[in-house]
Amino acid sequence: MNIIECRDLTHFYGDKKIYENLNFDVQKGKVVGLLGKNGTGKSTTINILMGFLRPHEGTCKIYGQNANELTPEMKAKIGLLYEGHICYDYLSIAQIERLHAAHYGKRWKKDLYYELISKMDVSEDQKIHTLSCGQRSQVVLGLIFAQDPEVLILDDYAIGLDSGYRRLFVEYLAEFVKDGKRTVLMTTHIVSDLHHLIDDIIVLRKGKEPYCASLDEFRRNFKGYALDKSVDIGKIPDVETSLSLKHENQIFGFFKDDIEGGRRLELDFEDAFLGLVGRY
Repeated sequence: MNIIECRDLTHFYGDKKIYENLNFDVQKGKVVGLLGKNGTGKSTTINILMGFLRPHEGTCKIYGQNANELTPEMKAKIGLLYEGHICYDYLSIAQIERLHAAHYGKRWKKDLYYELISKMDVSEDQKIHTLSCGQRSQVVLGLIFAQDPEVLILDDYAIGLDSGYRRLFVEYLAEFVKDGKRTVLMTTHIVSDLHHLIDDIIVLRKGKEPYCASLDEFRRNFKGYALDKSVDIGKIPDVETSLSLKHENQIFGFFKDDIEGGRRLELDFEDAFLGLVGRY
């Protein structure tokens, strides 16, 4: 069952085309990474999904409802983290919980909020604007979890977080969704955090079709090779990107056969992702 469906999305900012005829689905119970370099339309897509922005063409639907016509009941099922921001940061940790609880009623899970807050050595009366970025991320995550959402949309959760708090965020998220009842669509610029969490990837690429696959399929089929500088890369088919180093060239792509004379590179997820979209 598809929870999110985007069909033939086309969007421009002025004369600048972000993408054209973008299509993708997010299946129920999946954790999906919406990835790509800056300017490929990740946040634009989130804005369209949440009804903040109307695409020039195409549609996005959540549970079959048009994204810019979601009912209040449907919106209550969605937990949104929007580029790491938290509103009303002049409130205390306890005050912001009570504010959100008033909006969500019986759906609200207060215990989930305070479970995360308890991990921080802070008072419930402390104002949010006095917290570190990492501590604020825990407040945000606690507020999202307490909503008991069926769908989580997380736009660049890692903004301002050091490696420790990023890992903590991902670990708690993984625990929250492990029962397979919740669906997650998330963007980030730090893909190295995600290889233990996500099931599928949607990679947006300038001037190319988006690449959609399971993470396992991508890592199985995408390869990198090191070649002598004398090899003419232009004669090798299926090269997605290449990298010129001092003593060798490296090529990356969905190669069906081994590259003659090439040395197979060991790629982690971040290496493979950069090989697909290019480093620069």
